[in-house]
Amino acid sequence: MKKINFKDIFVPTISLFLICIVVSVLLAGTNELTKGPIAEIQAQTAAEAMKAVCSDAETFEGKEGLEIEVYRGLDSAGGLVGYAIPSSYKGYGGDIEIMVGINLSGEVTGVEILSHGETPGLGANCTKEEFTDMFKQSVTDSFSVVKDSTGGEGGRIDALTGATITSDAVTQAVNKALDVYNSLEGGEG
Repeated sequence: MKKINFKDIFVPTISLFLICIVVSVLLAGTNELTKGPIAEIQAQTAAEAMKAVCSDAETFEGKEGLEIEVYRGLDSAGGLVGYAIPSSYKGYGGDIEIMVGINLSGEVTGVEILSHGETPGLGANCTKEEFTDMFKQSVTDSFSVVKDSTGGEGGRIDALTGATITSDAVTQAVNKALDVYNSLEGGEG
């Protein structure tokens, strides 16, 4: 049996320690280099989503003094035409982040999926217009998911085949945005 000496333990330990330090520095540097461009892309995606869900608006401004972000959609004369409200809810593969457009009558004018981690071919179908367009309506209370085909009438949203959890998550996120809209003094805040 070979006798273990100090050098047999010390050299590999120091080597591994130095490799870990170098890799950590490289990862931190990569994070710093990509932080700005990622933030720019996210801001651009949010701006495009706001325009998509509140197409009557020419510009958007953030509404101050709220716990949740709310963007007021303004026409070319500066008049309020609706709101773009970001929202999220936990789906099957993680949080689903959306942007919801609501006009001054309380009608949902659009839903855009900003990010999701849902299963391709199943939950990822939440990004399709056939699904998101079902939300384009006015509801008195809130939306609910149903498993039978109703065509998205009366606040009832058809569940995606094989992705009820995803369908429910998007629906709950839209309902959260509606709650925010309703808290804005009936949508006139």
